[in-house]
Amino acid sequence: MSKLLNEKEVAEQIGMSVHWMRYKRLSGGGIPFLKMGDGRGAVRYEQGAVDAFKLSRVRRSTSE
Repeated sequence: MSKLLNEKEVAEQIGMSVHWMRYKRLSGGGIPFLKMGDGRGAVRYEQGAVDAFKLSRVRRSTSE
């Protein structure tokens, strides 16, 4: 398992807001995450999942 990051660290890496991170967790389509502890536990992201998400957003033209 790769390093675990909190939502602020991930938001900084991908250039989005923490609000966007929370919205994507609710609506889907964001970065896969881990929920630590019970239902109110901390949310963490694996560095590998963040890297994969960034690579999935690479485009070669604006028509993609």
